[in-house]
Amino acid sequence: MHLLRTASRAVTTSLLSLPLHVNAQSGSYNQNLTLRFFQNSPDSCDYSATTRALTFTTSSIPLLSHCFDVDALFGGNATQGFVNQTRNIAPPSTGEAGIYWQLENLDTYDSQANYSSVLYRQHITSPINDDQKPGKFAQRGVTLYAGKGCSDLDPSADRILDWYGFNCWSEDKGDCGTTPWNIGSFNMHAPGDDAEGTCWVFAKNGNGARRFSSSQAMMGAVIAASLAIWLA
Repeated sequence: MHLLRTASRAVTTSLLSLPLHVNAQSGSYNQNLTLRFFQNSPDSCDYSATTRALTFTTSSIPLLSHCFDVDALFGGNATQGFVNQTRNIAPPSTGEAGIYWQLENLDTYDSQANYSSVLYRQHITSPINDDQKPGKFAQRGVTLYAGKGCSDLDPSADRILDWYGFNCWSEDKGDCGTTPWNIGSFNMHAPGDDAEGTCWVFAKNGNGARRFSSSQAMMGAVIAASLAIWLA
């Protein structure tokens, strides 16, 4: 089972003594992470053309990884919230740590629908070096699961399903992917949780895939081409 693989890293992260205020809005790295969920693979999942999709956005850099259930998010009434991780800051560091998030288009959510397609966008408009360009490791990662609680167990059968991940800086229009199952949850990774090997663009089980940018959505071609592995 590929559940949240953060326990040992969380302990290490919580002991770091660095000046911290993860929700600052300035600086080139503090770019929004946006996820948009679709019932069907769209003809175009261009970020600027998909404003009516279920949308999750955050500008926060998490201290620890955190799992979000899609039904709990979009099936509720809250359009914004905060995952408080401040207790994991070790002295003498101070500040507020956590994940501020915002939702859009809750009125379109259907709990019986199959949300299997996703647009991922994490982009720096004016990168100051190559490490901030598309195809390089971003400040956050996201993995998608069929089950609630970021479980890879099939919700309706006794079997393990594949999971899919993103952790690259994306193109401006975003990157797209379609899973063979309804997306039940997603895990937002802390910085450095999976920064090894090749970064992920809709990577199946952590295996790197060829970039499938939203401008190529009509082609529908996603093939395995590079390898990335979880940290042990």
